[in-house]
Amino acid sequence: MLINNYLSKLDIKKILLENLKSITGSQAEQESQIMISYSSNSENNLDINNSEVDQEIINKILNERVKGKPLAKIINEKGFWKKIFYTDDYTLDPRADSEILVEQILIDCKKNKNQKHLKLLDLCCGTGCLGISIIDELDNAFCDFIDVSKHALTACKKNIIKFKQQQKTKIFHSNLFENYPINRLKYIDFIVCNPPYIPTRNYLNLNKETLHDPRISLDGGKLGMDYYVKIINFLISVKFKGVVYFEIDPIITKKMYKLLLEKGVKIVYKKTDYLNLDRLIKIKFPTI
Repeated sequence: MLINNYLSKLDIKKILLENLKSITGSQAEQESQIMISYSSNSENNLDINNSEVDQEIINKILNERVKGKPLAKIINEKGFWKKIFYTDDYTLDPRADSEILVEQILIDCKKNKNQKHLKLLDLCCGTGCLGISIIDELDNAFCDFIDVSKHALTACKKNIIKFKQQQKTKIFHSNLFENYPINRLKYIDFIVCNPPYIPTRNYLNLNKETLHDPRISLDGGKLGMDYYVKIINFLISVKFKGVVYFEIDPIITKKMYKLLLEKGVKIVYKKTDYLNLDRLIKIKFPTI
């Protein structure tokens, strides 16, 4: 059932919940609120009581949603950390799983209060949600963003402008470090990276909503380790002196530990996400 012009806002929400529960389960309430907010003239997602719902817009959103398209891909918005980021068909939608990287990096940075300037690199940046979230809370931080996709960098630039971070950022179109000025690396204090890490054999078995994300942002090669291997080998070869915060997944944890051991890379610490799953590993490279 779609929404008509004679329904109250309460009735609209009931219809949304009826349609969404079979798709999103426990997320139905949150998604219905987002849909009503997006379709209204309210600028505040939580203050929609006195706003009118554009029922043509909400019907279009609902039509796409019941077909299985993720809400973020329909409205081109996704909440992450403390902000609402622009996202689209060319970017990996920001995920709550990744917030542990922002949280832990901010903890580490705030411990080192004497450092005047922090320079970070958001590698495989996509929307830029990791780097932007970090520098937004640190007055003395600057961030380079790298992605192989020009479309993803367009989304990243939109978010940089949206959150007024132009003076603290620089964007590079590069396949990992291929087109990144090597001399800039010596000034980078740390790298944050959420690379593709789904093993190719597992890719087609992902849920349908995840498959709306671009394959280039998900498929990590035969074992899910291709990008980690390339990044680690390169940083060892250039004697990178900073640290790297990698997002990982339980499916590749053992392979990751084996790789780091073989390369003589130090694990500073590892962290689990809010579901107690392996999600973050901080590493430092040998100095010799």
